[in-house]
Amino acid sequence: MYQRQNAIQRRKKKKAPRCLGKLLLILLWVAAAFFMGRAVGKAEKYYGIVEYQPEEFGEQGLEDDLGGDEAEALILVNKENPLPDDYEVELVTLPDRVHKGASQAYEPLCEMLNAGRREGLAFEVCSAYRDIERQRQLFEEDVVALMARGYSYERAYEEVAKETMPPGCSEHSTGLAFDIVALDYQLLDAGQERTEENIWLREHCAEYGFILRYPKDKEDITQISYESWHFRYVGEKAAKEIMERGITLEEYLKDI
Repeated sequence: MYQRQNAIQRRKKKKAPRCLGKLLLILLWVAAAFFMGRAVGKAEKYYGIVEYQPEEFGEQGLEDDLGGDEAEALILVNKENPLPDDYEVELVTLPDRVHKGASQAYEPLCEMLNAGRREGLAFEVCSAYRDIERQRQLFEEDVVALMARGYSYERAYEEVAKETMPPGCSEHSTGLAFDIVALDYQLLDAGQERTEENIWLREHCAEYGFILRYPKDKEDITQISYESWHFRYVGEKAAKEIMERGITLEEYLKDI
């Protein structure tokens, strides 16, 4: 009996290292899967847009033709033309799982950025849809910051409005506007236009129905300073004419 118990104890001692080894392998496998998942998530975040997979968004009500009503894509939103109170937009979450955009602009946006990625470029969508309350918060924060520097409310409002639209007047609330920057240069300043990504976007955006919404030397018309990163979906027909003629959306709509 004593010898049998000793034999059982010896078998347990031999089995213990094997069990510990298996447990260690399992822990290593779980850790590897965890960090791999984080790496994939980080890659999706930084690249902003991944390959368009329509089946992933089948429950979001996308139709076969995402172009939508041409008139809706051409809606004019600026300081003189705020969004109507009853304006509604069908939103779709972008593949970065952070930003949202109008459903009709989703596929063209993906196609455009995927085409650039195939050229070796890396983009980041740093701003897309913003509801009116969020726009109000951003605008008021900038006004308060200037007032803290000694500006009157009226002057602070005027200065902020040169670069940030007042609530209800921002294209971002339509879901049709996207601020797109280079992955390795994410500053919204004059240097953005010198990145390869921005140069490519300005040259090719019209092919996908987008325009550079606030171009140089058009501030008197748009009432917004030049923004090389702000692209607006208007549909291919309008985009090609606007970009070829070097005009603004305001000028285009006056001619039709």
